Amino acid sequence: MAEKENVFAFKNRIFALCFDLMSFAQNIVSFLLGGERCLCCSRRTLRIPLCKKCLPQIFSPAFSESCSKCGRELISEIGLCSCCRESPLLTSLDGAFSLHGYHLWKKSLLFAWKLEDKRNLSPYFAAIFYKRLRALEESCGRSLTVVPVPPRRGKIRSRGWDQIEELCFYLERGWGVKILRLLERLSHTQQKKLDRVQRIEGMSSSYRLKSERKIRRIAGKIPDAVVLADDVLTTGSTIEACARALKSLGIKQVFSITLFIVD
Repeated sequence: MAEKENVFAFKNRIFALCFDLMSFAQNIVSFLLGGERCLCCSRRTLRIPLCKKCLPQIFSPAFSESCSKCGRELISEIGLCSCCRESPLLTSLDGAFSLHGYHLWKKSLLFAWKLEDKRNLSPYFAAIFYKRLRALEESCGRSLTVVPVPPRRGKIRSRGWDQIEELCFYLERGWGVKILRLLERLSHTQQKKLDRVQRIEGMSSSYRLKSERKIRRIAGKIPDAVVLADDVLTTGSTIEACARALKSLGIKQVFSITLFIVD
């Protein structure tokens, strides 16, 4: 056990060194190109579109009180929001947790990461995801495996990367989080191009488990509890479809952590 811990610590040091070197190189390139503007306060900054003063805000809790089922902010309700009480959609999920509301400069931040390819934001998003994951593990009293929500087919080929896959790369290499890629996506359509009704109607046929042979090779023993990782929770249809598929595999508890949530 001690030998494994030493190997893991050594790998972490190597990872940290490589990240520092990469960050240094990116700072130089960014400086030569004129730098960035902070999306929150418009100050001039270097490598990422957040200044040192505003950066800590993404590590602060989004809501003082949130729905125990979907994770949306509670204003006057207690425990569950009105949507989850009256017409619950997340019936297979055991709890959803989101880090920030999807509005104002935080919406622009996600846009910069996903659509403007500001990949230097990836380790920061991974860090806030890991912080929430550790808090969830402490409340559950167990280690949790992360299952990424898979990208639409052809996305990596056309864009060169996927933001959730990259987030999981940092979680796995930087903090030793176990990542199991158990799901695959069938639909080629972007979720943002669908309205609420279309998302809900198509959710059951959009995601499925990988083949039994692939799952045995990837996972070995199936964990009792997992956390789905995604960028934005909108209607919850994506997370629910993935949770339903994972429950069919025999996983007892499925949670989700998303970076943002549409209020």
